[in-house]
Amino acid sequence: MKGEQLKKQYCYPNLSNMAFIAVEDDTIVAFMGVISSKVTTNGHIECGFLVGYESKLDELLIKCVAFARERGGHKIYKFTSTKFGQVRNKEIALWERLGFTSDEYALITTTLDLRKWKESEDFDASGIESAIELDYDNILRIFIEDGEHEMAELFQNQYSPTKNPDRVVLTLRDKATNEIAGIAYYRVVLCNKGTKNEFFDASAFGLHIRPEFLLNRHEIRRFLQGSLISMKQLNLYHVITRITLKNFRVFAAMVTEGFHNEHLESANVLRLYRNI
Repeated sequence: MKGEQLKKQYCYPNLSNMAFIAVEDDTIVAFMGVISSKVTTNGHIECGFLVGYESKLDELLIKCVAFARERGGHKIYKFTSTKFGQVRNKEIALWERLGFTSDEYALITTTLDLRKWKESEDFDASGIESAIELDYDNILRIFIEDGEHEMAELFQNQYSPTKNPDRVVLTLRDKATNEIAGIAYYRVVLCNKGTKNEFFDASAFGLHIRPEFLLNRHEIRRFLQGSLISMKQLNLYHVITRITLKNFRVFAAMVTEGFHNEHLESANVLRLYRNI
């Protein structure tokens, strides 16, 4: 992060963020900031330090915890970089030493070039439809009811409670009961605005299968394909998304359709938290 970005994040008045530094021999040797969440009272930690000065983090963390607690926070979070499939590294160990506990599942970023993707020739769209009635609160409620707290947090961070025309929501109806068995959603974003290479992409894509409906791999893949077809109908170029690895069947379906992590390895993260 560049200095100007840090300045905007922490150095202007009336911001809901706070940062602290450790100084030794007139040199900044460690930095830690806490960013207040826009959707909860909790905070997210940003940190940087010179090698050999890890011990300074304890005091900085005390300051950040106090600030988050004053604002009514119950938890603070720290995102750490992790390679695909990695369960241990030095960064995770460092934050665990500082009292943090890791989430159960990592988050990975994947992408697909929709211009090269082709749907199945025998695609069946039955039961897949637009869901205008499913607003922000409804989707959050479904996640929480289904025990998908990681997806709920991710959705809160990526979407606004206000209804915006850039948000697309699809549902898959159960054939026997006509109840919602799955929901898919994404945002349409404009890339390279104002240039000759201006185009639209899909971002923050999510696909959730409700656990009481035991859909097989074919049905999950069919719902995924229906979502991608809707993106192509809107002439979108790419889809990029951060997903939890908790739902392996959904992840496997995405890989089958061509989603990949190439050149996005640094965007894979594990979230750690500490109760305050």
